[in-house]
Amino acid sequence: MVNKQSFLLILPLVFCICFNSFSQRKGNTKDSIEVTRLNNLFKVQYKSKPAESFEYANTALEISKRINFLQGEATAYNNLGVYYKQKGDYDKALRNYKISFNLYDSLDDKEGVSKALSNIGNIYSINQDFERALDYYTEAKQIFEEINDSPRLLRILNNIGNIYLDQGQELEAENYYRQVLNIYEQDPEQSSLFDPYSNIGKIYFNRQEYDSALLYFNKSLKKEEAADNKFGVSAALVKIARLHNARGSHLAAKNAALDAVDIASAINAKPILLDAYSTLAEVYLHLEDLENSYVYMNQYHIMNDSLFNEKSRRAIAELEKSIELEQKEKEIALLKKESEIKELQYQNSRLYTYGSVAFSVLLLALAIISFLKFKQNRKAKFLLEYQNQQILKSKQAIEIQKMKLESWNQNITDSIEYAKSIQEGIMNKNNFKENIPSSFVFYKPKDIVSGDFYWYSRQAGCDILALIDCTGHGVAGAFMTVIANATMNQIVNEEREIEPHKILAKLDVKVMDILKQKEVTTSNHSMDVALCKIDYENKLVTFSGAKRPLYVVENHNLKEFKGNNFTVGEYFNSPDKKFTYQEIDIEENQTFFLSSDGFADQFGINTQKKYLRKRFKSLLENISNKSLPEQRKSLEMEMKRWQGEMEQTDDMLVIGFRV
Repeated sequence: MVNKQSFLLILPLVFCICFNSFSQRKGNTKDSIEVTRLNNLFKVQYKSKPAESFEYANTALEISKRINFLQGEATAYNNLGVYYKQKGDYDKALRNYKISFNLYDSLDDKEGVSKALSNIGNIYSINQDFERALDYYTEAKQIFEEINDSPRLLRILNNIGNIYLDQGQELEAENYYRQVLNIYEQDPEQSSLFDPYSNIGKIYFNRQEYDSALLYFNKSLKKEEAADNKFGVSAALVKIARLHNARGSHLAAKNAALDAVDIASAINAKPILLDAYSTLAEVYLHLEDLENSYVYMNQYHIMNDSLFNEKSRRAIAELEKSIELEQKEKEIALLKKESEIKELQYQNSRLYTYGSVAFSVLLLALAIISFLKFKQNRKAKFLLEYQNQQILKSKQAIEIQKMKLESWNQNITDSIEYAKSIQEGIMNKNNFKENIPSSFVFYKPKDIVSGDFYWYSRQAGCDILALIDCTGHGVAGAFMTVIANATMNQIVNEEREIEPHKILAKLDVKVMDILKQKEVTTSNHSMDVALCKIDYENKLVTFSGAKRPLYVVENHNLKEFKGNNFTVGEYFNSPDKKFTYQEIDIEENQTFFLSSDGFADQFGINTQKKYLRKRFKSLLENISNKSLPEQRKSLEMEMKRWQGEMEQTDDMLVIGFRV
């Protein structure tokens, strides 16, 4: 009778516990059905309607938390991770994926666990942490095989191929891609949203087998269009644009890239927009449309800064500091433990001295104390080993981030070195030194590329020579030199204008049009110019300048011909900006000099002051009787003496010639 009463008392308690456990999985029936509906809506529409899908996932998460529906909460977190990954916000994506993994794991949901593992591996793969990505992929692959989930197993094999491709192991990657394609073509309905073609196209593109690459890229595009996957469509269009650009079909490349920008902008797909902007800047440069090339290069830098900013460097620095502090704390704790052990040994020795009084009692007490201390020390040792492992992992993470930063820096340096070769090619292409052999050029950029350059052309029996000092130095200045070079070619070589003051007037208008200076007055970009026309028939040099002078030295006497006191391309409220000209008769024993302001503005190691124009003009007078190669050498030696170990402050360019 007692047992039956006890059973009746316990039964309601057991029922409550079971019901509570069940409710954690299922939640309120009506609300849990709504959560499931919202999560399913996300899966159907997240690629075609990302903004609406984000609201579905958020609402599903709020309802799941309110009714304690863990299954729905786990799925909602996973969906949010998918959304943030598509946007390029990889930190938020990883955070949501890991929360989803923990919830699925607590529910012993193998399908959910494997899905979360695969998604976490994707984020590590994007961040080029290939070893960790492969660990997650391998664990997910084992579960997919165990539960016979063929579509997701297909994606995992594809992702492993991606890792091999990113590591430069192209043959291994192609082997995986071919396996995936073979499985997919046997049953294409098993993964309606899966694209098996794009990666094989990339293999052919890397080998420059463009026809085969285009075939697979077009298959990829049709696949994504059929699935209404706007992310996939825009990404496929960027790949097609790059292929057309590589094979010289620049108009086709432009159209594909512009379509990609329209679609990616509508869904705010920043990583795809970044690739599209970079492609368009290069395409427009090939089409000699400098204005649009400048616009998209600027968009690329703005987008790139928003995705890869100083946050990474600060995070690494903070991580290094925290690890160093943690290591010191562990060392202090270890010393304390050693001190405690020594103190214990001392106490034990004293206990042994009193052993004759109560040997059996003290022996038992000593055994108990020793056992407890042993457990405590073993626990402390285990804790220290675990903390050391965590420190090691943190250091490895720092090393990976360091390698990424070094790789990014090397890529930037390689690009600037390539730009340097282009800039030097522009200056050497004009045959200035061959047509005016009695000349020299002293050229010393502050950075790898320069904002100073010279331009030359021969038209109607006259030599046209210009020294152009663009706003800024480095990459910004170099980009302005490309605009200046193309515009001078158009004015002189195509329009056949040879009068210096008219050339400057046209250059001023065209540069303002290209850079839209009349609309943007807060950050004007401009050029200082010294421009000469050498008329051999009439023995006359005609000079016009924009904030740069012409120096003429004859019999050790220097005469300065000043330019107008405004620059080319700078916006003025007054429309009456007019460039004037001066004519100089050609005489024997004359040396003509053009220069940017870099030489005179350089600070000296001893004086901590600028070289200044007065000292520069005196230097030109003193070296004017030397041969032109010796004059160049004298300028170089004087600058080394003056500058010493001081950092160079600006680009330097000096041109000397005799007629």
